[in-house]
Amino acid sequence: MQKIVVKHRLPDRVRLKVPTGSGFESAVCRLSEYADNSEGIHWVRPNQVCSGLVVRFDSSLISESEIVRIAGAQSEARAE
Repeated sequence: MQKIVVKHRLPDRVRLKVPTGSGFESAVCRLSEYADNSEGIHWVRPNQVCSGLVVRFDSSLISESEIVRIAGAQSEARAE
C-alpha cells in the first residue's frame, strides 16, 4: 500500500500527497473533523485533481508527523 507523502513544507503549513485509491475523501474528512474539534489544525484545503491536501497548523500544538498519521489512519482503515 502507498503511503501519504509530504510534498512540501513551510513553517506551520504542509502539503500532502494522498495516493489515489487510498481514501482521499476520508483523509480530508478526518483532518477537517480534527480541525473542527481541536486547536492544532487551522484549516485543510483539498485538491482532488492532484490528490493533494494543504494543511495549516500550529506547530506548538500538533506536529507534522501527527498530521500525516491522522490523514493516513483514515485512509488505511478504509483500505482494509
